[in-house]
Amino acid sequence: MSPAPEHMNFRTAAAWTVALAVLGGFAGFAWGGAFLAVTCGLSLAGGGALGAVLSHRRVVAGAGGSRAQTAVPGYADGVADTMVLGIHAYRHSAFPLSGPGAVDPAERMARREEAYRLTAAEGLPHHVREAAAATLEAIDGGCESAALSAVEDLRKAIRTRHCDL
Repeated sequence: MSPAPEHMNFRTAAAWTVALAVLGGFAGFAWGGAFLAVTCGLSLAGGGALGAVLSHRRVVAGAGGSRAQTAVPGYADGVADTMVLGIHAYRHSAFPLSGPGAVDPAERMARREEAYRLTAAEGLPHHVREAAAATLEAIDGGCESAALSAVEDLRKAIRTRHCDL
C-alpha cells in the first residue's frame, strides 16, 4: 500500500532539505572554510524547509483530490459485489437445493437481515439499489422463478453500471 500524499510530501521535503544543507556545506567549505560552510548549509536548508512548508497545503490538496476521485468507482464496485454475494446467500437459504427444510429458519433470517443491510449500504447507484430491492422482494415472495429473474435483472443493472464508467 502506498503512503499517504502528506507523508510523501514530508519525506520529499526532508530529503531536499538535507540535500541542500549538504550542498551548501560543501560549497561554503570550498569557498571560504568551516564558518562559511556552516552558514551556507544552514541558509540553503532553511530555504528548502521554508519552501516545503509554503507548498505543503497545495501539494496535499492536489494529491488528495485525485486519490478521492479514483477511489469512488472502485468503492461502489466493491459494495455492489458484496451486496450481490449477500443476496445470493439469502436466495440460497430461501430456496435450498436439498429441500425446503434444509436451512434453519434462524439462519435464513440472519442471511435476510444481512442482505437487506448490504442493500442499504452507501455508495450504490440508485438503479442498482432499486434492482436489489426488487430482488429481495421477489425472494421474500417465495417464488423461485421470480427470484431468479430478479437476480438476472440485478446482474444487468450492475453490468450497465460497469459499462457507464
